[in-house]
Amino acid sequence: MVASLTAIAEIKGLAINELMEISFHKKKEVAFRAAWMLEYLMTHKPEQFSKYLDELLTLFPRQKNPSAMRHYAKIMALLTDKRAHQIYKERVLQIDFEPLIEVLFNWLIDTETLVATKVHCMQALANLLPRYEWFKDELLETIDYLMGVESIAFFARAKMVKKQLKKYYTV
Repeated sequence: MVASLTAIAEIKGLAINELMEISFHKKKEVAFRAAWMLEYLMTHKPEQFSKYLDELLTLFPRQKNPSAMRHYAKIMALLTDKRAHQIYKERVLQIDFEPLIEVLFNWLIDTETLVATKVHCMQALANLLPRYEWFKDELLETIDYLMGVESIAFFARAKMVKKQLKKYYTV
């Protein structure tokens, strides 16, 4: 469905920055679909999407729609992944993620945040940790705490993230 919607948007000439605006639409379903399309474009059209990274990262802290937050957090996790498209790897080195680390932590610990969003926040933070080691202890403590209170889906991903972190640190 998202591929079809994205194809329609491309035919109609809907730009990525317009999708970003729509991802803040007052109708939650509209915002969700736009954020989903952004994630799709991020993964399938990196050459186009990378031109809008600065704008997306500026908008990131303003996202309050729980369903759209999931896609924003996933974009952040994919963007910072060591297996990211080469165009993103080059851009990531130029980006100061420190202001977004606080947002990711806030979403991670917020009891109202959807589990899928928390998982992507945790992954993005783990991906950023080798570059920003100052929050290592806080991340590990937060993961340990949440493993005891969140769902099995969170627990499973947390174990994977902790395994990933062992490559860099003694966890």
